[in-house]
Amino acid sequence: MSELEQRMSRIKLIVSDVDGVLTDGKMWYDGEGRPFRAFYARDGLGLALWRYVGGKMAFVTGLGSPAVETLAKQWKCCACFTNTRDKATACRKIAEQEGLSLEEIAFIGDDIIDMNAMDIVGVSVAVKDALEEVRSAAHYVTVAPGGHGALRELVHRLLMAQGKLEYCIQRYREDHAASGHQ
Repeated sequence: MSELEQRMSRIKLIVSDVDGVLTDGKMWYDGEGRPFRAFYARDGLGLALWRYVGGKMAFVTGLGSPAVETLAKQWKCCACFTNTRDKATACRKIAEQEGLSLEEIAFIGDDIIDMNAMDIVGVSVAVKDALEEVRSAAHYVTVAPGGHGALRELVHRLLMAQGKLEYCIQRYREDHAASGHQ
């Protein structure tokens, strides 16, 4: 098992930036000047698999919007920090709140504002289209760019490292076959 796989095998909580990770980084505005975002549906399905093994999710973002807070509720996040520049402190607070060590946290980001948090967690992840400095500082760089399944990819890798991917897929299929939903 590689060092990265060992680190990934200990992760219990994913903390994610939002803009540039869960979105492609574009800012859209409606006719009244209100921002809105598009999120990748497969990221949400990945989190459903992550929850089968007790995995937790949190958002820490430099911006804030009702859309982010709505998504945090929909995805059953244990924490949602918006308008937050000091993401390392936010990670420490979440770890304390959840009774976890920082080594049990993976942080996924895309920009310089994310680097202090990436420095203190067990697994630091940069999306494919992150700044070069951020990619260089990461333990893992996703194949997918931000807003196109990078979070789903991370969940997949974590579950593989923990030997739980097949269990999660099977459980999801059983749950959804029983309910009649695919």
